[in-house]
Amino acid sequence: MAVVQDAKNALRRREEQLKRWDISDTNKESEKPRNSEKSRVKFNDGCVFLAACSSCDTDEVERLLSKGADVNATNVDGLTALHQVLYSCMCSCCFCGHG
Repeated sequence: MAVVQDAKNALRRREEQLKRWDISDTNKESEKPRNSEKSRVKFNDGCVFLAACSSCDTDEVERLLSKGADVNATNVDGLTALHQVLYSCMCSCCFCGHG
C-alpha cells in the first residue's frame, strides 16, 4: 500500500514540476538560434539503458542488451534498471529471456 501511495505522490510531484516548467523562463524560446552541432548531449550507455528500462521500451532494452549493456548500472540513488522496472510497475517484464 505504501508503494502505491509513493508512486501516486511521485506522479503528483512530477505533474507540479511540469506545470512550473511550462511557465518558466527557461522553457521559452531563445532569441538567437542554437548551434545544433555544439549543443548535442551524449549520454553513456548506462543512462540510456536505465531510461529504456524505466519507460519499458522493450525494443531499446533488447538492443542495448545485445550491445552488452551493463545490467548492474545504477542511477544516482543506487537503483538498478530492475529496481526501476519493479518500482514503476509500468509493465510486467522488460527482461523476458535475458536472465
